Amino acid sequence: MGKRKCLGLCAVLLAMILLIGGCSAPPLRLHIVAHSDSETDQQIKLKVRDSVLAAAQEGIGACKTAEQAEEYIRENLQILVEAANETLKDEGVDYSAGAELGSYHFPDRSYGGVTYPEGDYRALRILLGDAQGGNWWCVMFPPLCLNEIAPEGEGDTEYTSLIAEWFRTLFGP
Repeated sequence: MGKRKCLGLCAVLLAMILLIGGCSAPPLRLHIVAHSDSETDQQIKLKVRDSVLAAAQEGIGACKTAEQAEEYIRENLQILVEAANETLKDEGVDYSAGAELGSYHFPDRSYGGVTYPEGDYRALRILLGDAQGGNWWCVMFPPLCLNEIAPEGEGDTEYTSLIAEWFRTLFGP
């Protein structure tokens, strides 16, 4: 067996071990819970979403791992809460936002062909007022929901595979 074929076989075996072993990094989610189910509070929830994502966009976009993203959130939590509260102030409501970083249960959800099964996930949870209304959530890292606020053509996330890149260097395009 030639050296290239042997390396290719090793790469395939390594990829299978990683996939079967579930070594892919877990996502970090953003979860926003509205004050109430009123139409006004539901619209405000979306405006808060936009302001929090805009405040986090550059920092989260620079992260390479979920751990880095979570560290970024922890270090900038007050800035994100301030962004939410500024939106609430602009909307003239008499309640404020709070935030917590933890593990929470989420249902199945698909983003761009990737399905995240129901289960417990790490998330930044933004609680608006009494937090008794409908919620909105997305995958913050990898930065799938940053596309929600990006202008057309910007913010499109492109995913690459280290293994696919390795195969290309070994065997060509």
